[in-house]
This record gives sequence, structure tokens and C-alpha cells, in this order.
Amino acid sequence: MIENIKSKFDLITSENGKNWLLALNWILVLEFLSSIIEYEFLDKSEKYIEHIPDGIFKELLVALMVVFFVWYTVYNFIFMKKEQFLLLSLYLSICLYLLVTHDLSFSLLLHNLNIFELIENGFGFYLIIQISLKIIILYLIYKMIIAIKNRNKIL
Repeated sequence: MIENIKSKFDLITSENGKNWLLALNWILVLEFLSSIIEYEFLDKSEKYIEHIPDGIFKELLVALMVVFFVWYTVYNFIFMKKEQFLLLSLYLSICLYLLVTHDLSFSLLLHNLNIFELIENGFGFYLIIQISLKIIILYLIYKMIIAIKNRNKIL
């Protein structure tokens, strides 16, 4: 049972150690999700974010992101290219991160990469979720390295 779940997980996240780009995509998506969780559960995450004041610049930026997202989604559905769906999921996770946190400098994301600051926030639901995500991300980094090594052997 557990071996079957691990096999399916490996297939979805790295094609059993063959696709490093897929593993990298999942790492980034999970790291964006981890940052969103940190933003929602910790008040101190606000100090890492540099908000953009409301104005024409912010409106144009949001409009360009929406137009690009719609165009790219339609293009992917027409041509059905799997590699471009990876970029679409990455773009969607970035948009979700920006929508929730309003952090254009990505400083909260960079702060979230520091695994040693997890313990400072106390034990609770947040810590369990973050440690689980960090373990999955470490496993995906391992699978990505295996995929890169396998790619070099094929070439």
C-alpha cells in the first residue's frame, strides 16, 4: 500500500526520477504554498513584505498578469504541450502568492526558505504543516538530482 502511494507520488512529481523540470516545478509550487501558509498563520510575516501602494502601476501590473495568464492558458489548451502546462502551474502559483501576500519583492518567500526559523514560531499546526512541506521539498530535491544524473547518463 505505502509502496504504491510512493510510486504514484514519484510518477506525478518527477516521472520516477526522469524529469528534473517536473520536480523543480513541484518544489517551487510547494515553496510558494509554504509561504502563503506562513503569511496566513504568522503575524510576523508582515515585516518581510514590501507592499505596493494602490495606484496606476499596481492596476497595470495586475492587468498584464491577468491578460498573460488568459492568453497562455488558451494557448496551452489549444496545443496541449505538457512542458508548457508546467510553466502554467508555476505562473498560477506565483499569481496566487502575489494575490494573497501582495509581496512583489518575494522577500517573504526568501525568508521562508530558511528552515531554521521554523522552531522560533512554537509548536502547533503551522509547524507540523511546514515541516511536512519541507520534508516533501527535500525529497523532491533528491529526485531532481537523480533526474539530472540520469539525464547526463542518457546523453
